[in-house]
Amino acid sequence: MKINTNEKIILTDCDGVMLNWVSAFDGWMASKGYVKSDIDVYDMSKVYGIDKDTCTKLVRQFNASAWMGYLKAFRDARSGVAKLVENGYKFVVITSLSLDRKARLLRIDNIKNVFGEDVVEEVICLDTGADKDDALTYYTQKYPNAQYWIEDKFENAEAGLPFGLKCVLIAHGHNQDKNNEALVRVDDWADIADLILNS
Repeated sequence: MKINTNEKIILTDCDGVMLNWVSAFDGWMASKGYVKSDIDVYDMSKVYGIDKDTCTKLVRQFNASAWMGYLKAFRDARSGVAKLVENGYKFVVITSLSLDRKARLLRIDNIKNVFGEDVVEEVICLDTGADKDDALTYYTQKYPNAQYWIEDKFENAEAGLPFGLKCVLIAHGHNQDKNNEALVRVDDWADIADLILNS
């Protein structure tokens, strides 16, 4: 295992954090005739009123599609990420996207096109919907200087706590009713940049 001891690394999720996965998925689903409800939950099967197996297949299909090359920045991610990069930080992205090799390449291209060539140190693609505990076990050792873990899924944000990471939860409707005082809840990337640069 390569140990990076000098780099200023931030561990982060991608969808709902750096890139706006939901808006792209909604567009893709609309193109297939699916109608979205106004329920703001993490579970897309509830949002679209379809059974979990069908929804899982659709998410897997979407995550391995050409759409992965064209997601837009999430909220103010572009400016917040740029501010942190200007201050010497790089990002290690841990995303439960897909094990499809070409989907990973599209994700890397998408991130570079939105944020720039030298923003990301590494992109780790786990299986669709996979938990991140094992990945965090490995990558907190590989990047021992990493202090922050940014997520939007409440359970994945909590997964960083055992590793001594400062776990940042980006506010979404789907996580507003969940609380853990050990997590730092933020509204946007301006908050994240301030948190990190003023610590």
